[in-house]
Amino acid sequence: MKTIALCYRDHTEPFAGGAVHGFHVVEQLRRLGYRLITSEPKTDSRLERYPRSPAGMRALLRDADAIYVRCDARPWDLGLLLLNQATERRPVLTEINAIAEERLAYGTGPINRARTRVLRGYYHNITRLSAAAVCVSSQLAAFVRDTYPIARERVYVAPNGGRAGAARAEPRQGGPFRVVWAGGARWPWQALDLVLEGVRRARRRVPELELTLYTEAGHDRIPREPGIQLAGQVPHAELPAALARMDAALCLYRPMPWSPAGFYNSPLKLFDYLGAGLPVIGSRLGQIAEILEHGTNGLLVGDDPDEVASALERLASDRGLAARLGAAGRECLEQSYTWEHTGDRIGAVLERLLRSSANEDSWMSQGRH
Repeated sequence: MKTIALCYRDHTEPFAGGAVHGFHVVEQLRRLGYRLITSEPKTDSRLERYPRSPAGMRALLRDADAIYVRCDARPWDLGLLLLNQATERRPVLTEINAIAEERLAYGTGPINRARTRVLRGYYHNITRLSAAAVCVSSQLAAFVRDTYPIARERVYVAPNGGRAGAARAEPRQGGPFRVVWAGGARWPWQALDLVLEGVRRARRRVPELELTLYTEAGHDRIPREPGIQLAGQVPHAELPAALARMDAALCLYRPMPWSPAGFYNSPLKLFDYLGAGLPVIGSRLGQIAEILEHGTNGLLVGDDPDEVASALERLASDRGLAARLGAAGRECLEQSYTWEHTGDRIGAVLERLLRSSANEDSWMSQGRH
C-alpha cells in the first residue's frame, strides 16, 4: 500500500461548499487504496495525523511515497516541499483550484496588486517544487501551462464531481414550479443579482414560479418579496434531499474581466444539480458551457436577465422538456463527472509519478521549464 502525505487545509466533513472538494479527494484516494498521512491541525479518522513540528515534518516525508498538496499561500507547505527537495525527494502532485489574481476581483489598487504578487509567488514556488499539477478546469490548466514554472505536459485536468441520485419521478403537471440557486454570495463572480432579476422578470409571465435560495446571504442582499424564499445554508450532505423537492436549477456566474485565465471555475453546484436530475440553466462560460449542451442536457444563457427569464419560462411551460433535460444531465454526470471520475483522474497522475520515482532525479529535472 502506497502512502500519500496530504497537505490540504479543508478536507473534513463539509458543511456548505467550502471543503467539499478536499473531502472527496480524501474519499477517492482511500477508495484507490492509498494510506493517507497528514500534519494538518484539523483532520479526521480517515487520515493518520503526524505532529505539526519540525520532527513531525521529517517523519511525514520519511514515511510518504508521494505528496499531494493544494496550492496555497501557507509557509508550512512551502517549508515541507523545500525540505523534501533537500532530503527525501518524494514526487509531489499539486492541486490548483484558483489563481492569485482572484484578489483583483476586489479592487486593483496598489495594496491589492502587491498582495496579488506575493500570493502569486507562493503559488509559483509550490508549483516549481512539484512534479505535476492537476487543475479543476481546462481553462485553468491552459493558464498554468502558459505562466507557471512547470512543464506543459505535466499539467492535467480533473474537474469537480458529483453524486447521481435516484431517477426522478414523472414531472408534476401544474402547481408551483420550484427553482433553486445554491451558493456563496460573497464572491463577486456569483451572479446573485442576475438570479434575482431573472426570476422577477420570469414571474411576470409565470406567477407560479418560486425561487429558493440556499446561501449565507441575508435579507440586506435579498429583499422580502413574493416568490423568493431565503432558506439559508444547508449541510452539503442534506443538499440532495433539498434538491429533490425542486423542478429546475440556476448555475449563473459573472464573467471575470480581471482574470487572465478567463472564467476558470469548476462549479460544485453544477454537479450537484446534475446529480439530482434537475434541468440546469447555466451561464455560457468556461466549464459550464463545456458540460451543458444547449437544448440537450441543459440551457445556456448570457449575462442577461431577459435570457434567464425566457429560459425559466420555457421550462415552466414545458415540464416534459424540463424532465428530459434533467435526465440527460444526470446521465452526463454518471458517464463523465462523478467523484469517482475525479478520483480516477487524480489517481492516474499519482501512479505515473510513483512509477517514475524510481529514478530519483527524474521528477525534479523534468518537472520544470
